[in-house]
Amino acid sequence: MRKSKTPNLVTIAILTAITAVFWVFFSVYRVFTGEPSPSVPAEILEPVNPTLDDAVINAMEGRIYFAPGETFTRIEIASPEASPTEAPTIAPSPSPSPTSTPTASPSASPTP
Repeated sequence: MRKSKTPNLVTIAILTAITAVFWVFFSVYRVFTGEPSPSVPAEILEPVNPTLDDAVINAMEGRIYFAPGETFTRIEIASPEASPTEAPTIAPSPSPSPTSTPTASPSASPTP
């Protein structure tokens, strides 16, 4: 008695059905356990004004432009000159010096 082999098309259909069931199950699970989307304030959702400020653009044109390769050789930063002040010194307070006290230590040789 010989067993008939299941056709490949039936095997693929069963595996596809199992995959679809798991896909639906995990999608539903994700919907119920996922975080809700954050609420966005209305001021962020307002449209942006697309007009540009002409005064700012004209001010940018008047600025200094350096061609590639041109660099500053020396940059000087002006700082106000302040007179040096001495920090107050703290007089050291006398601290007691540690003293050693004789302690009994076991000797390696037995005493007679």
